[in-house]
Amino acid sequence: MAESAAARALRLIDLVPFLVSNPGVSVKETATVFKVTVPELLKDLEILFMCGLPGYTALELIDLSVEDGVITIREPQNLEVPRRFTESEALILRVALSALEDLLPPDKKASVGKLRAKVSKLFSSQIPEDALFYQGDTSREKMKMISRAIEGRKKLEILYFNPLKPDKSRRKISVLRVKAEPKRTLIEAWCDSSRGIRTFNLAQIEELEIKDEAIEEIDLQDKEERISAVVQAPADSYFAIENQAQLHQIAEGYEIEIFQPEWLVRKVLAEAGSAVLRSPSMMATRVRELASRSLALYQ
Repeated sequence: MAESAAARALRLIDLVPFLVSNPGVSVKETATVFKVTVPELLKDLEILFMCGLPGYTALELIDLSVEDGVITIREPQNLEVPRRFTESEALILRVALSALEDLLPPDKKASVGKLRAKVSKLFSSQIPEDALFYQGDTSREKMKMISRAIEGRKKLEILYFNPLKPDKSRRKISVLRVKAEPKRTLIEAWCDSSRGIRTFNLAQIEELEIKDEAIEEIDLQDKEERISAVVQAPADSYFAIENQAQLHQIAEGYEIEIFQPEWLVRKVLAEAGSAVLRSPSMMATRVRELASRSLALYQ
């Protein structure tokens, strides 16, 4: 495989401090240290001889010579010390290594982890170990597992965070379909705990495990009755944009089918008056009551 220009440039940069710190070193020994052949090393030295600082006269070029198989360097032109990473370069390297470690299978992680720890230790004074946190694309990994469950017709056990409730819940679900929306991915599934069809936001699923249990055979038409609601909201509102895949535009605004009335109540309240819940009337009353309580707290 041909050597890249970047790899050769890095070797040339490392070569100068090595020659400065090892006066009288032979061509053969140097070639062995850098794991190249003698002809390749001599080509490297020819390139170095033409390198230097801007101006590129005899005074600014690297001055070296090869006599009787011995290399002598007289003027390294500011390259006499080994190259070191800057703080920014060290941070970039650590993030890249963390990303690589996250993507590798368990049996390959150890070597990358050791290198990342070594870089972290070398630069701990500038960037402490606990100052860097990397998290990979968890949504992609979760979707892979959901796809495997659908293909194998197996149930999933999930740990789900619902912002409408204070606690996380562990549920067994049978995935019915996946709906990709512009700002989120929704998983529609039969939930064993609720004994009904529920919609889960992929971002709020914290853990996933495929169970060795066959999925429930669900009749989408007969299993559970949904609630139909009408919301009037601007087309550029967060509610309309976030839920556009579930909305049906009608004369009064948007019609949406839901399972949890409290979810829609909170979504309308979050629009701070720009959205109005037209029906059902009981849910509209609930919005008015909560809005009045909130306003009273500012008195």
